[in-house]
Amino acid sequence: MKRFFPIFISFSLLLLFVGTLIAAVHLPAPTINISPDVYYPLDEILYIEGVSRPNSAVQIQLTKQGARPVRFTVRSDVNGEWVLAERVPLTAGDWEVRARLLHTKDSASAWSNPRVFKAIVSGVTIGGINIKFAFLSFLLVVLLTLGIATFWYFSWKVKRLNARLLTKEIREAKDSVREGLRELRRDLLDELGILESSGKKLSADERVRKEHILREIDTLGRNMEKEIQDIEEKL
Repeated sequence: MKRFFPIFISFSLLLLFVGTLIAAVHLPAPTINISPDVYYPLDEILYIEGVSRPNSAVQIQLTKQGARPVRFTVRSDVNGEWVLAERVPLTAGDWEVRARLLHTKDSASAWSNPRVFKAIVSGVTIGGINIKFAFLSFLLVVLLTLGIATFWYFSWKVKRLNARLLTKEIREAKDSVREGLRELRRDLLDELGILESSGKKLSADERVRKEHILREIDTLGRNMEKEIQDIEEKL
């Protein structure tokens, strides 16, 4: 009798395994009734609805080529209806959603027919904060405008400063030229006064040359004043 007991245990386990396998094979796959055509991860909640056996665990799987699968487990109600409503941070692209009924930890029904939807990412997530591309574009335009305005302002300030410095230098040059011409005229008149005080009379040619030199000095002074004034007006 003891010899047949292990055989009985093994046979019972085999029957249990075969029964579980048959039950899993005959489990009806859930049906997906509602899924989005387009999903915006930063703006919406992913809503998927379907029907399965009442009071059962339903596994939902989202797959995309090149991405890791995303899985959720929900329970159907007494009418067999189940719902997935989650904010899921999916990457952009075409995603395929399937569902299957979980029988035990190691057995499940076949996957349901796939439903495909497109995920469109309209921004980026930084530090848990969703930032839209439209806002980033607006911010970029604002920063660019501020940058141009700042560059123009500092360029204007530099031009104003250069103009002031140049005006100061011109004013100083004008004063220096005017003072130099006055000194030259004064020295020439002093020299002529010394000659006249010594009793030496100037000849007619010397007097003509004296008057000519004085006129040239006056003309040179006026021309210098005009040139400096023209430069100031252009600034």
